Amino acid sequence: MNLTSGIGVSPHLIRYSAFISQPEKMSSLAPCFTVGSIVRCKTCFGENISGEVVAFDLGVKMLMMKCPSSKGGGDEQTIWKLTIVNISMCVDIEIVKEMLPMEDVQTPEPINIHMLQERLRMTTEQRSISYRSYHANASPFGQALFRVLVKHFGDAPVKWQNLGDNVGINILHQVVIVAPYGVENIRSDGCDPKLLPYVRRIVANFHNKQ
Repeated sequence: MNLTSGIGVSPHLIRYSAFISQPEKMSSLAPCFTVGSIVRCKTCFGENISGEVVAFDLGVKMLMMKCPSSKGGGDEQTIWKLTIVNISMCVDIEIVKEMLPMEDVQTPEPINIHMLQERLRMTTEQRSISYRSYHANASPFGQALFRVLVKHFGDAPVKWQNLGDNVGINILHQVVIVAPYGVENIRSDGCDPKLLPYVRRIVANFHNKQ
């Protein structure tokens, strides 16, 4: 996708509205945006997104904005995130502050692909852990403890173990934590002598934080 800066915006393009049931109407009214302008978009899903225009491609109707994410380290330090909006799915677009086109358009800063890949990997892992932590016979407390144990031991060594009407958390096939998942509910049979005290500390700390 070739993302370039937009051209000037005439006064009648400052704001557009469309019915939520007709997001395609916005595509026929798509404005052009100048880099540095502050834009507020409302999607057909009811999400409001505001930020500074970084790039815009009218051909594919994609708008890239720099949006404030959170404060970091001080009142004047702001963490920014890049957000790409499909304006054909917007029901309202408002140019809050327009920047005049620059004579010499600067190339946008390169996107950190490695950082994006790392975020994708971490998000995928977190979703996978959340999915595996669910069990119909386990309490929400037990499922939360399961996720904590996965963070300590990894994904593969921690599994659910069916125990009749209940379900236990099996760690490295050596330790089992049965319901209601307290320190006194930890069972082991000839496990590594260092493993059992370690599991007990994790479970005790988890209970203390609840």
